[in-house]
This record gives sequence, structure tokens and C-alpha cells, in this order.
Amino acid sequence: MSNLVTIEQILQSWLDQRGIADQAVFEHCLNSVSLQHVDKSEYLVRAGQHSRRLFLIHRGLLRLYYTSADGKERNKAFYSQGDITGAVSAALTDSAAPFSIQALEPGVILQAEFDQLFGEHQHPALTRLAITLLSEAFIRNEQREAMLLTCTAEQRYQWLCEREPHLLKRLPQLHIASYIGVDAVSLSRLKRKLKPGS
Repeated sequence: MSNLVTIEQILQSWLDQRGIADQAVFEHCLNSVSLQHVDKSEYLVRAGQHSRRLFLIHRGLLRLYYTSADGKERNKAFYSQGDITGAVSAALTDSAAPFSIQALEPGVILQAEFDQLFGEHQHPALTRLAITLLSEAFIRNEQREAMLLTCTAEQRYQWLCEREPHLLKRLPQLHIASYIGVDAVSLSRLKRKLKPGS
């Protein structure tokens, strides 16, 4: 029963933040999600797996990353409290996930199958929510793509400081470097250069 209460509280808070107060939507979501405790370094999805799951993060930090043919990892995105993520392209196209999703911190998440949560013949508010979430993901990806393709290394680091400053305290330096497309040595130089008073 305690897990059910926790799920209800997490879900209600998240829907409230989204401005969704419809009881039917809450009940549908409640019947679609399950609670999961994740350990540090645990994988929720591995590249190449078929996954149709979405993850709503109540507590913790998730890393999405690609792995090149030679085994090099390149960070795609990081998601934390209040965010929802998953291998959405894989869910929509019924294909293998192109990237892995790994917990960088112990956490608590709600998970649901994409089709069960946002399948056909659902409440209109859920359709609007799905469109909003996909739009937010598209905008976020487009902004990061523009940053990587048009900005200098210094500008990319400043972009991170301005847009996602919480990551600077929560991520190892190698993950930050990978995320903004520089190596660890270059990141150290950038930090020294941009340090107040330097």
C-alpha cells in the first residue's frame, strides 16, 4: 500500500505541474505506471534493445548516450527530477533503441509502456500532453544540436553553465566533456579560463 501512495503522490504532483487536473487522466496514468527504484550505474535501456518504456524521474539522474563502433561513448542528454524520457523513436517505430539509458545516481522513477500511456482512444488531455512532451524534446534536441554545430568550445561550456548549471555539480568531468563535445584536457582549460577572477 505504501508504494501505491508513493506512486499517487509522484504522479499527482507531476500532473499538477503540467496543469492537468482531470481525474480520469490521473486514474488512467495511475493504472499505466509502476514504481521502480534504480541503483547507481543501473541500465534502464541498452542500445540495441527494443524498449517501449517511458521513465518519469522522481529522484535521480539519467544519462542517455550513444556508443560508437570503436566503443567510445558520447553523451546525448541528461534528465533529472520531474523530467520524462525514454527511447521514444524506438517506441514510435517499433525498432531497437539507438542509445543507452543509465542511472548516474540512485533514484526513484515511474515507468510505463508508451502505448499503454499514450495509445489510441485515450483522453484528449493525454493527446495534448504527448504532443507537448514530444515538442519539448524536439526543441531541446534542436537547441543542443545548434550549440554543438555552431558554437566554439568556450561558448558550448557557457551554454551549459547557463542552461543546465545543476549538471556541473552532479556530473563527473568526463561526462561534461563528452556532452559539450570536448576532451577532458580542453574542459579543464575552459574552466580555468572562465573561472571568476582568473
